[in-house]
Amino acid sequence: MIYFISLITGLLNGVFASGAGQILVIYLVFIKKIETHTARALSVSLLSISSIFALFGYMNFVNFELKYVVVFAIIAAITGIIGTKLMKKIPADILNLISGVLIVSLTLYKMIGGN
Repeated sequence: MIYFISLITGLLNGVFASGAGQILVIYLVFIKKIETHTARALSVSLLSISSIFALFGYMNFVNFELKYVVVFAIIAAITGIIGTKLMKKIPADILNLISGVLIVSLTLYKMIGGN
């Protein structure tokens, strides 16, 4: 099952560039019964690798400047460290609730006609 979830997660990350981490976290927390903070850390680690490979794939057909990627990567690294420190202080049930609200909100926004 983990191979299937990994396949789906990688595909979703490559195609949509978002949302795949939530699918992986849901699987790890609710199916594999891994502690929420550990599941989120694992998800971020795995999707970081997947995102790097997706970047090389996108470079073949999307026109963007590499300098922007570098700047965004530096900012993301700094804020990622800050986010990690904050996440450790938030109880698992609150993290899951926040994730659920964000997923439902995004889904409703997309269904109503958001771009």
